[in-house]
Amino acid sequence: MRGLRLGFQTTRLLSPDLALRMAERLFCLPRRHRTPEAELAAGRNGQPFAFRSQGFLLQGRIWGEGPPVALLHGWEGRGTQFHAFLEPLLAAGYSAVAFDEPAHGASQGRFAGPLEWSQAIGAFAREVGPLHGVVAHSLGAPALAIALDQGLLELPRAVFLAPPAEPDIFYSGLLSMLGLPERDHAQAFEAFGARIGIPWDRIRLRSLAPRRSTALLVIHDRQDRDVPWESGATVASVWPGARLLLTEGLGHRRILRDPQVIEQTVAFLGQAPTSAALPFHGEGPRSLEWHLFHRELRTA
Repeated sequence: MRGLRLGFQTTRLLSPDLALRMAERLFCLPRRHRTPEAELAAGRNGQPFAFRSQGFLLQGRIWGEGPPVALLHGWEGRGTQFHAFLEPLLAAGYSAVAFDEPAHGASQGRFAGPLEWSQAIGAFAREVGPLHGVVAHSLGAPALAIALDQGLLELPRAVFLAPPAEPDIFYSGLLSMLGLPERDHAQAFEAFGARIGIPWDRIRLRSLAPRRSTALLVIHDRQDRDVPWESGATVASVWPGARLLLTEGLGHRRILRDPQVIEQTVAFLGQAPTSAALPFHGEGPRSLEWHLFHRELRTA
């Protein structure tokens, strides 16, 4: 970190704009973590598919048949982190679909910013067809909100698990570590938004929420050290008609494996009758060809 700080400060003396570009790249540079065995097993039980977004080949999985529920992971996560959700969703008559965002998991890419995330979600929705609902963890929630704001998909219901109301605190943390004075942070936010073509305020989930009509359940843990629970409470308070459920002792990641959280999520999505399976769609995992060649999906 000392080396990065020195490099940032030196670059800033020569070119403030170049220094901010350096900070933006660092902010959008995720680490890939080892995949636990439980996730590997879940991946083996699903049917793989791939699709492209902004030139990157992204890897996905589908489990079961029925109305598709998308599972969107958070920063430095993977789609298979939702492995505990699979059996309950399938038992309720849904199919579960997940993918690894750019620069995450098995997908291509090295950098991933808000635009890459939201456009990947839009491409994913086009690939799998109309979604019955979405379960989004952490950064997956604002990425979904941006995709909705840009008209990249339509969505009747969503569940947000530990959503950050805004990226300000995280980017500010990085800027402070690099030695940028706090008085210059707002300017850095605006420069970031201008660079990717989205005003910073349209990256903030709390700013996008009042314009949304999707039915929403927000679940957040009071002991979340990564994203404070007040963040989820803020999102629920400004999203029209949203419900807030607070948990205790789960933190930021165990919330993905808690039986009560999963039960509440599936209940909110609503029981799907067997006859509610959606029609075949496109050329991806919802196509007729896919259905005929992957009949094991019926009992996955």
